[in-house]
Amino acid sequence: MVNESILNNKKIILDNFNKGKFEKVIKLGKKFLKKNNDFQVLYALGVTNLTLKDYLEAEKFFRSIISFKPTAENYYIYGNIQKQLKNYNEASEYFLKAINLKSDYSEAYNNLGNTKFRLGFIDEAVKNYKKAIKFNKKNFPAYFNLAHVYSEEKNFDDLKKVLQNVLKFDENNTTALNDLGYLNLILGNVDEGRKLFEKVINIDDTHIRAFKNYFLITKVEKGNKFLKKLEKIDLSTVNDEDKIYAYTSLSKCNFDLNQSDLALKYLEESHKIKKIKSNFSFQAEKKLFEKIKNIFEQNLNEQPKYSDKLNITPIFILGMPRSGTTLLEQVLSSHSNIHGAGELNYLPKIMDKFKLDKLQDFVDFMKTIRLEYYEKLSQLSNKKFIIDKLPMNFRWIGFIVKAFPEAKIIHIQRNPMAICWSNYRINFPDPGMDFSLSQKDTAKYYILYDDLIKFWSKKLKEKIIHIRYESFVNDFENETFSLVKKLGIRWEENVKHYSKNVRPVQTASLLQVRGTIKKNTSDEWKKYQDHLKIMQETLDSAKIKY
Repeated sequence: MVNESILNNKKIILDNFNKGKFEKVIKLGKKFLKKNNDFQVLYALGVTNLTLKDYLEAEKFFRSIISFKPTAENYYIYGNIQKQLKNYNEASEYFLKAINLKSDYSEAYNNLGNTKFRLGFIDEAVKNYKKAIKFNKKNFPAYFNLAHVYSEEKNFDDLKKVLQNVLKFDENNTTALNDLGYLNLILGNVDEGRKLFEKVINIDDTHIRAFKNYFLITKVEKGNKFLKKLEKIDLSTVNDEDKIYAYTSLSKCNFDLNQSDLALKYLEESHKIKKIKSNFSFQAEKKLFEKIKNIFEQNLNEQPKYSDKLNITPIFILGMPRSGTTLLEQVLSSHSNIHGAGELNYLPKIMDKFKLDKLQDFVDFMKTIRLEYYEKLSQLSNKKFIIDKLPMNFRWIGFIVKAFPEAKIIHIQRNPMAICWSNYRINFPDPGMDFSLSQKDTAKYYILYDDLIKFWSKKLKEKIIHIRYESFVNDFENETFSLVKKLGIRWEENVKHYSKNVRPVQTASLLQVRGTIKKNTSDEWKKYQDHLKIMQETLDSAKIKY
């Protein structure tokens, strides 16, 4: 009688599990397990909590499950739970246990690669993604994870091969086609990129990221068939990230068509969605800038002594985003002795890792920056000079000077309204750029930047080469010659012909820098000045002239 009751209760729990009635499974299952030791109910509870994304509860149940049945599959699931809880070392341990029991476990290799990537072990991540593919030629997540690593590492040759391998198995894989299209943009093959985006949209006319990339490189005219397709998509059915891309694209198209009111309406809609999830805090940024100045003031006279001699001289091009940093890099990297590495995340990662709040030994910290940054930089090229053109490095100018007294620092300035307007209308993927989601915050951030640059200029004077964007584009040859001279580098005629430079470009300026110099772009904001009152008033309040 008792056994029959137990079996009946167990059946009810498992029936609810099979029907997806997870709340009942949890309620009845926990009660059942208090009195009965049953693996099936235990497993149902573990999977239920996993499905509901309650990873802490799932962890408890699967800890018992793997002690009952230490199979490759259960180790794999437990590893995934640890990955979701961001316990990457423990996740790696259990993925390895799964692999030890099942040596060709493709999914486990893929997820082991993910945890290694999260832990910063890039070579190990690549090795495991390759093993995942070796044991399952159609493990597409592993291909795309490998592609992501190559993209992060700017290894464009291998990235291209990975995407082409996906297309060998699935010639209409829209993710691979879209990514290959964007890779072509980075490499300067704009027409080839456009063809691939068109192909994606013809396969799937709801592929919003392909629309985004297509419109990025296409000046839209009335009647554009792809704009009509985008306008037909019911955006209420798509996720927030795709909504942001769609509204940004619709905004760009309407700017092209001189429909300013509609363009700005779509832009504001995009920013509104993004702002809801954003963690940006202006007060936090203000405190950071004050902290930077205070730390530098306290250690102004500290100058570490370095015994090592650098074979490569870093050139930092910095300033506000959209100030012309990409153009400067494109010009200078046309020189035979200068490698343009693009926007490197090395310095921000070091600064984040060591936390300014916990900084105790300034000299030791500068030596750490020098060691860790240069180790990564020296792997990029054998040329005498390497450019890091991450604009936001303007925050760390004083630290750069202390860590790299040999470095060349170029700060590029531009009309403040031109910068603020350009930042406001771009959809930046980096959450660190979320100050640009409102007119007021964009202008307030510019004011912080302006104040910090004045501080660095006062303290470091001749250490910083200041370039005015408008002067640079209006008198390109003389300004370029003067800049190269200030860098202490011999002149080469190649520098004048920067548009022939075929190096990869990954920023929002990837089209502009491959064309001829445009001289009046800093005045474009004036076409929309009636819509940008808040931005102008905020700059006016700080006496910023534009």
